[in-house]
Amino acid sequence: MSNKKIHKLFPTPIFETKVDDYEKLNLDLEKYIYKLREKDKNGLKLSNAGGGWHSPYFEIAKSDEVKKFLNAISPTLFEIITKDFGWKCTTQQIRFEGMWSVINTKNSYNTRHFHPNCHLSAAYYVKAKKNCGKIKFFDPLDQRIMKSPSKTKQTELSAEALSFTPDEGDLLIFPSYLHHSVEENLSNEDRIVISFNVDIQK
Repeated sequence: MSNKKIHKLFPTPIFETKVDDYEKLNLDLEKYIYKLREKDKNGLKLSNAGGGWHSPYFEIAKSDEVKKFLNAISPTLFEIITKDFGWKCTTQQIRFEGMWSVINTKNSYNTRHFHPNCHLSAAYYVKAKKNCGKIKFFDPLDQRIMKSPSKTKQTELSAEALSFTPDEGDLLIFPSYLHHSVEENLSNEDRIVISFNVDIQK
């Protein structure tokens, strides 16, 4: 039979890109994030576990470092929204509904979670050394996970979870409904990530 077709309906994308000139940007962001931790050592308790620190939400308008970060990523974000998704949107309709940082010290991790009530979410890697913990994404179709056949191999059609190895300067953008977690940091250095949510205003 030579006429087989595969129609991949309703795919769930994860966009991965490297931010230009991220080295200098990350040095400034790292200093900014550690200063936030000095001011608020307890931080927030959300998905962070095992001693990881979750920052308060950034005051974007008051931080030059965060503004530079937004300037660096905004063209890519706008292209994803308008070209890849084809959503009708102007730059004025893009709202950052929360931006924060997580510092995962040795042996800390993030439990499985998702980001409700927004359209897109992101993870940007400020500091990510070897064995600092992969980010893991889960199949959003719960019904398929309830009863899954045994596999001889994992393919993009049978995967129930996939992991990405973080690298400094990498930006991942994905639908906010996508469940994800972060594995334990097994390195001896902090893992620093910036996350944010995006809402498209009508």
